[in-house]
Amino acid sequence: MVDFAGGMLRVNESGMFVNLRGKTIALDPRRKVKADYVFISHAHSDHLPASVGDSTVIASEETVTLAKARGLKIERHVDSLPGIELPDTGHILGSRGILVDGVLYYTGDIAGRKRGFMNKGRPVSCETLLVETTYGRENFSFPPLAEVLLNANKLISGALEAGRPAIIQGYPLGKSQVLTYLFQSWSPLYVYGNVNIYNRIYRELGVELPQAEPFPKNSSLISKHGVIVFPTTGDRGETKKLISKSKATVIRFTGWAITKPFANEHTTMLPVSDHADYFELLKFVSECRPEYVLTTHGYAKDFAFSLRRYGFRAKPLQERQIPLTEYFE
Repeated sequence: MVDFAGGMLRVNESGMFVNLRGKTIALDPRRKVKADYVFISHAHSDHLPASVGDSTVIASEETVTLAKARGLKIERHVDSLPGIELPDTGHILGSRGILVDGVLYYTGDIAGRKRGFMNKGRPVSCETLLVETTYGRENFSFPPLAEVLLNANKLISGALEAGRPAIIQGYPLGKSQVLTYLFQSWSPLYVYGNVNIYNRIYRELGVELPQAEPFPKNSSLISKHGVIVFPTTGDRGETKKLISKSKATVIRFTGWAITKPFANEHTTMLPVSDHADYFELLKFVSECRPEYVLTTHGYAKDFAFSLRRYGFRAKPLQERQIPLTEYFE
C-alpha cells in the first residue's frame, strides 16, 4: 500500500481510494470493493465495476444513465458532496474527474480538444494531480480535426461514387456518437447495432444527434451504398465477411492511427481520439499547476519522465509503501 497527499489517497491491489473526513471513496474500481462511495468517471466498460455493492455512486447523471444501460445496478447516487467537485473531462458524454477538497484531482480519461458537440477536458488548479497518460509519448501528436475530416470525406466520396458503402468506425459509446454528429451531412446515413441504442440515449440526454436509419444486422452490405456508422466491436464473424465481400471503404477513427495508419487493404485508420495527445497532456498539466503529478494508464513512465524534464515533480503511480513527500524525493 502507498499513501499520498497526507493519507488522502491510498493505492493497493484493490485500486485507488480517497479518504475524505472519515469516508472512503473508491476511484474507478474495476471490481466490487468495500467503500462508502464509488466514483465512476464515465461509462466505458474499462471504468465500470462489476458491482458497486452497497456503496453510493458519485457520478454525473449522464454517466449513471449510460452505466445502467450497460447493465450496472445502481441503487443510490449523487453528483455532488461537500468537498467534492466533478470537473468535465470531455472524454464522452457525462465524463467527469473528481477534485477532492481542492487538493487532489483525479482526471479519469480526458480529451484534449473539442470534437463536434464534445468539449475538451477542463484543467483545475490542484496540489496533487492524478492524470491518465494513454498517449503519453511524444510521437502521439494529433493533426487538426478539420484536416482529418477533409481526408475522411474524400475517402467517403470516392467510395460512394464507385457504388460502394463507406463504413466509419469508432467505439460504440462515445466515439460513434461524435462520428454520427460530424458526418450527418451524408445521405443516406445508417447506424449499426448498439450505436443506435447509445445515439437514442444521447438524444434523450439532450444531445442533438441526427435520426440516422438503423442498419439491419441481417442486411447485405452489398446492396447499401450509404455511410454506415459502425462500432469497432461489430466487424466480426459473418459481418466481417459481408464487409469484405462488399468491398466497402472502412475508416476507423482512433489515436492509434499515428502508429498504424492502415489496418488492412480496405481499412484506413485516421487519428481522432477522445483522449488528449502528448502535447495536450503537457498543456493540461501546466494549466492545473500541481505541486505533484502522478501518472497512470498508458505511457505512465514515459510521460512522468517528460514532465520531470519540464520541471514538474512527477512519478508513475505504483504500489510502494512510502508517503507522498518521500515518493518525490
